[in-house]
Amino acid sequence: MTPEQLSQTLVKSEGLVYNPVAVKFVTSLSDLPEGVKKFGASSETTGPKSFLCAMWGDCLRGAGPFYTTKEHQLCGGGAISAGFGSLLPLEVAEKFMIGDGKLFGSMNALRNSMESSLPFEDGEFEAQIIGPLAAMNDDELRPDVVLIVCKPFQGQHIMRAYGFDSGELIHGISGGSTCEMVSSYVVRSGKPTFTLGDTGGNAGLSLEPDEVVLAFPYDKLEIAVNNLPRICRTSTMHRHNIVHER
Repeated sequence: MTPEQLSQTLVKSEGLVYNPVAVKFVTSLSDLPEGVKKFGASSETTGPKSFLCAMWGDCLRGAGPFYTTKEHQLCGGGAISAGFGSLLPLEVAEKFMIGDGKLFGSMNALRNSMESSLPFEDGEFEAQIIGPLAAMNDDELRPDVVLIVCKPFQGQHIMRAYGFDSGELIHGISGGSTCEMVSSYVVRSGKPTFTLGDTGGNAGLSLEPDEVVLAFPYDKLEIAVNNLPRICRTSTMHRHNIVHER
């Protein structure tokens, strides 16, 4: 299937509100395909900046494809998850990330969280192309990761379809930054995952409280899509006289 066919099938089969978003990691700016606009090109703002999660949210709602680089990032977590490298020394982040009412209770907790997401090396990538999956292709815009925003019941259909033939269980990831948990973790592990996200990332994506994020290596997505018509979608519990304890 083409990216457009994969997207259309997912949306139609599961009744998704948002079209899936595709992410492509670009090693060097010289590798950028011709015709892909730079983030902020349609804005009159000088030196446009945003959060990576908010850029993904823009694409959920139809923007893109466009590419972004380190210069566009307002958030160190987003820059790290894109493989651009940190915006500032990790120790400086202690002022606004560590302590009661913040993101972590200690620097050790922050470091452990970052390491658990299998992070990219600083500067491993110079750009990231983001856009609706349907707007990508299998050539110069071939995605690396596909993000699917959905309700939990839709997500369990897609995840169960992925393991329909293999019985492979899919493990979720949570406790860190949304962008980091669905970027390097998926690329490094080569496996799909799902996350409840985090406060900042979910705000950037503009998610509803009952929405979750699925993340697939692009090369594994077709397995799930092909099996969507084959999975069980109704329970047989109603056929039984079930006694409920009081």
